[in-house]
Amino acid sequence: MIKVWDFDFNQVPGKAAPDYDDHEVVQRAFDHNLDLMVSLEGRGFEGVFYSEHHFIAAMSPCPNLLIAALAAKTEKMKIGVMGNVLAFHQPWRLAEELNMLDYLTHGRLEVGVASGVPPEFRFVGIPVEDVRPMYIEVLDFLQSAYERKFVTLKGKFFDLEAVPVMPRPRKEQRRRHWMTIYSERSCRDAAQRNFKVCTGYQPVETAAIAFDAYREEAAQHGRSVGPDDIGVRRQVLIWDTQADAEALAAELEASNKARMASIFQDMFARLAKEGVAIQDAMKPAGSVKDSGVMDAAAVPRAEKNLTPGAPKVDPTGALQVSPDEYITGSPESVAEQIIDQCRRLGAGNIMAYHAPTMDEAQIARNYALWEKVIPIVNKADVLKAPAAA
Repeated sequence: MIKVWDFDFNQVPGKAAPDYDDHEVVQRAFDHNLDLMVSLEGRGFEGVFYSEHHFIAAMSPCPNLLIAALAAKTEKMKIGVMGNVLAFHQPWRLAEELNMLDYLTHGRLEVGVASGVPPEFRFVGIPVEDVRPMYIEVLDFLQSAYERKFVTLKGKFFDLEAVPVMPRPRKEQRRRHWMTIYSERSCRDAAQRNFKVCTGYQPVETAAIAFDAYREEAAQHGRSVGPDDIGVRRQVLIWDTQADAEALAAELEASNKARMASIFQDMFARLAKEGVAIQDAMKPAGSVKDSGVMDAAAVPRAEKNLTPGAPKVDPTGALQVSPDEYITGSPESVAEQIIDQCRRLGAGNIMAYHAPTMDEAQIARNYALWEKVIPIVNKADVLKAPAAA
């Protein structure tokens, strides 16, 4: 079985670069996106994951607020963040917030962690070389808070003694902790911590190497992991026919490059005033990249240091990613492509997001066609060998 999750950036829809100073535009986007997520309940989606991003294009700097809003309007779908960017959070505050959400969702919460995107840390003065150790300290606290009533953390950034985290978390009889990964090393870390894993942007062949390491490391720790523990995030465009889908995809790609170039140029101009070069802004420090504990969005710049097949960053702001990131076609074709990728990865979860410059009508049509795709992929046997090329 392949479970289908929606992945939402909470963006302003449409081809033009948004005017974020127009409160009516922003309000409409919040209302439209929340209504859209509510409409997914009962349509076959396993749940919704939000992203956490700051200062750039997505309007989800506090995605846990979106979880609370969506939980109040739904009853069954699972809801989470993929993932909370740990270096931006006080560990005790995040632990308490997640526990509150555990009750507000009646146990439907999915807990995801990520290390974030390098330029975002520069805006608030967090040295990029500190991101990984901060990430680890916050993650250690969260795990301890799930098991203990009082949590002590003695680290470089946090010195906490017997902190009583309240409320206490619900003890759900299912694994619901996720880590965004981008390398073998981060997969091994996830396996050691008994987390599920999800990646994006990467070619299937590259992600498969990391997921093999995940399964191997889990086995070494006496754990058995399977397709339900592995997810892949992809941009999925479904249209009535293959030809129409490909034509729309080309149109949306052009508008997205123009929109993102505008957004990133503003960001780079701000950083340039602070004396930060584009190349430096978009690459994590060696200690962060080498750790492997970075999410799929934290893209290294130096090609010589890239994981094989990893994406590169264009100075215009266009992210160059693997063609495998884009799944486009008729409902039947999209179902086949999802099944093929998931079988090659041994993944039982597809986290799908729509093209960011779709307008509201196109978004509605895209989601309506998911109702033809989901029954097919739900029935798929992930462990069946993929078709020969």
